[in-house]
Amino acid sequence: MTCEEAQELITALIDRGLLDPERGSLESHLQGCPGCRVAVEEERLIKQTIRSSAERMRAPGELRDRILSDRRVFPEKSRTRWRDRLWPMPNLARPAFAAAVILAIALPAFFFIRGSREPVAATALESYDLFRKGALSVHRAENPTEIVEQLTRAVGGHFHPMGYDFTAMHLQPVAGFVQEIQGRKILVAVYQGQGGTLFCYTFFGSEQDAPANAARFYDTTKKMNFYAFSRGRVNAVLHREGDIICILASELPIDELLALAKLKAKPS
Repeated sequence: MTCEEAQELITALIDRGLLDPERGSLESHLQGCPGCRVAVEEERLIKQTIRSSAERMRAPGELRDRILSDRRVFPEKSRTRWRDRLWPMPNLARPAFAAAVILAIALPAFFFIRGSREPVAATALESYDLFRKGALSVHRAENPTEIVEQLTRAVGGHFHPMGYDFTAMHLQPVAGFVQEIQGRKILVAVYQGQGGTLFCYTFFGSEQDAPANAARFYDTTKKMNFYAFSRGRVNAVLHREGDIICILASELPIDELLALAKLKAKPS
């Protein structure tokens, strides 16, 4: 099972609606894919947040009165029991009506919560903006090996920065730091020189970390997807190498940055 196929089944897995053959294949994939495991936890968190919010939500009194007084919903007014006045409909129809009201309230909340969770890739670019404005202090090092060792130690040796060579563009690694977003550690290598400034972000993830509005480009030679997006003046290109996501960010034109990412990417 590929990561793309797994992403389509994660919601059904959380909702316990996955049949045995597919569930077994997905669980087997998750055992060896940290990126998809992160996606499962994020989906589970969203579901829990919606459930918790729905339990605390109550319709305002004015809205409740408007619903109860609407003759299109409650055509019959004469009821003797208080329960019938609140629910003037057949017993079998009451659960369906209650479910409809809950969905009307919970669904907007669901999409608001999902929309408010900015993708990791877009959030990561904040550090580039801060660095460009001089608001981000980083430890500089003259030895590129020192930068790689420092960043690798920060994640316990589980992965390491890409370590691309950009000397042809007159860019050298000058600093590195660790950025943490949504519980994930992101290694950031800073390149500078006559070619300007370029950030290389490295972290465990999947292609789902790309912004929804990113433009996808498929490289037929390397058989890889590349996602191009921007945040303000910063352009970025994301691609996946195994379980590792790499984002190159710069103020270079997006077409030049995309060509650079395709040149340096290493197919899994």
